[in-house]
Amino acid sequence: MPRIVTTCPTTGQTVPTGYRSADLDLEHLAGPMSFRCTACEKVHAWTATDVSIEATARFVA
Repeated sequence: MPRIVTTCPTTGQTVPTGYRSADLDLEHLAGPMSFRCTACEKVHAWTATDVSIEATARFVA
């Protein structure tokens, strides 16, 4: 199942959020979600407009 990915604001790299596409309904996401970034180890917040599905992006594992 594809992962939901976003861009690290510190490094600019595409990183996984820790969620998979079937876990969340991005169209009805109520508010920001957070995750620990695999690129810089900081905690980042994201919203549905900040993410894409893994199949269309590369990420840092």
